[in-house]
Amino acid sequence: MRPQEVPEYALLRRDLEVGHHKYLDVFPRASESPGLARIEPDAKKRAELLRDARVYLKAGGGFAYVDVEVPCIVVAEEYFRTGSDLDLYLDMLHELTHIRQHAEGMDLWDERYAYVDRPTEIEGYAVAVEEGRRLGMTDDEVVTHLSNPWMDTEDVHRLVAHVREWIDRKSERVGR
Repeated sequence: MRPQEVPEYALLRRDLEVGHHKYLDVFPRASESPGLARIEPDAKKRAELLRDARVYLKAGGGFAYVDVEVPCIVVAEEYFRTGSDLDLYLDMLHELTHIRQHAEGMDLWDERYAYVDRPTEIEGYAVAVEEGRRLGMTDDEVVTHLSNPWMDTEDVHRLVAHVREWIDRKSERVGR
């Protein structure tokens, strides 16, 4: 499978209108995603996370983030309509990680850290990278996915290093 081709469970319903939706209305087969176990290993908590998570499809441009006041995942309509299936799938896993983190009381916007050094961002990106790798992404494709308009080359390299370190530590904990 080429990385831009995604399994059926990773496809969004792109026909949705701007507004609030259940996560499972946006990703009807999300519960089949192996990436969810990276977000929440406990099956019961994972099912609750999927049941309770919400998405706000917002008119206009941009990407995706979590609105901690609601809380919900906010996705810019332009990105939702035109982004690649793979990027949207990985970003929605990333943002669902933030929904779990927020529910656990973590500060998603902890300004003591630069964006690429923030523990919540590192975990969110690590979830996306692990799933992307499982789907066959190359090193270059991972770097491209991690690159964002608000990051320079140095930021991206620092984020890549943090993500690798997070994945390595996680692997050590589970005894791989």
